[in-house]
Amino acid sequence: MSTLLLVDDEPAFLRLAAAWLEKQGHRVVTAADGAQARDLFQRERPDLVLLDLVMPPERTPEAGLALVPAFAAVPVVVLTAHAEHELALRAVAEGAWDFLAKPVEPELLRFVVGRALAKRGLETELASLRAAQAKAQAPDDGMVGVSPAVLRLKEMIRRVGPAEVPVMVLGPSGSGKELVARALHAASSRGAGPFVPVHCGAIPADLLESELFGHLKGSFTGAHQDRLGLLAAADGGTLFLDEVGEMPPAMQVKLLRFLQEGTYTPVGGRQPVTADVRVVSATHRDLEAMVAQGSLREDFYYRLKGLILRTPALAERREDVALLAVRFLADLSKRRLRLAPDALAWLAEQDWPGNVRELRAVVTTGAALAEGDAVTAADLAFARTGDPATLAPAPPGTLAEAVTALERRMIAAALAATGNNHSAAARRLGLSRVGLLKMMTRLGLRRSGP
Repeated sequence: MSTLLLVDDEPAFLRLAAAWLEKQGHRVVTAADGAQARDLFQRERPDLVLLDLVMPPERTPEAGLALVPAFAAVPVVVLTAHAEHELALRAVAEGAWDFLAKPVEPELLRFVVGRALAKRGLETELASLRAAQAKAQAPDDGMVGVSPAVLRLKEMIRRVGPAEVPVMVLGPSGSGKELVARALHAASSRGAGPFVPVHCGAIPADLLESELFGHLKGSFTGAHQDRLGLLAAADGGTLFLDEVGEMPPAMQVKLLRFLQEGTYTPVGGRQPVTADVRVVSATHRDLEAMVAQGSLREDFYYRLKGLILRTPALAERREDVALLAVRFLADLSKRRLRLAPDALAWLAEQDWPGNVRELRAVVTTGAALAEGDAVTAADLAFARTGDPATLAPAPPGTLAEAVTALERRMIAAALAATGNNHSAAARRLGLSRVGLLKMMTRLGLRRSGP
């Protein structure tokens, strides 16, 4: 049933037209003047407006014409006894869908209302299709999963993302806290702006202030030129403070001013600088316990806290393990590899104390070890433990062939674990870098990396 708003200052016409339209199966609400019409439009959300152009108190066509744009969200059919051609064109120019002269013929009214409602239906359907298409083409937020825990988290991100308030993301290490922060940024009005991550524990305490606030030339030894900080880089976007529990107490005091006032002073400077930044923080630590112990300022904690989101451990979303593994395999392998059935079974049986980060590392290394078109349970087990005993039994052949196969696997595992860094892989294998490169040449392994 469609809801129609009928606006006219003639009581007799309102009664007759409303009764006739209701017989056609519509719900009709009526208004006798512009103010009442505006109020009913907001409350009733009609599908179509039938509007008399001559409205009190002015009783001029201009009074009715001024109302047309206010109802532009739905088709507007203008009704008037003043059927001049020029007036009709003006009404259409203001956004009216159609124009009928009084007295209105019932069949013509039925036809125009039906056509206008059909237009409204098509517009609604088109909007839904466009929204679905935009959703399908939107950048992947990377949050793979169908578990209740992940679906709840995605819903919270959808609701919290547009809110201009600080957000604190809590969860165990490797559970995807930065991924949540990036999704919050993408869901906000700042999505087109910068996303600037800062690992508070990875930057030395004596450099953290300069990194965040920037510095002026000559402010300390080595400051050879002015340098903007990460707050300036994040202006108009999101600053992500990862592992904020690692921030030194002295720096907490200095950052607190920015959180309170939105201003900061570069190292060596005197004039405060403003930055429009939304702060999202994350940690795996118990910040309330740190506040109680005195290692985290209470006022700093409550400024950061805002809204809290929690990332689930992988143990809380076991149904997502296989989906994540398939995704990582597709993202990280240049070959078209699949997970063998025994690999899927092995993945489901494991505990993942390192959460998603550990799973990604195991799948990545397992893909590097795979010799066929499938990653096996043995590949994954060896990738996780480095224990040759986890490998599948040696294939039929000579001892030399078995040794060669083992050497290839161990070198591939070391390279995968070190990001193809030959020096680091050599140390992991107990070889010199030159020795490793010679062995790779002998085994026909491609050289890539430092």
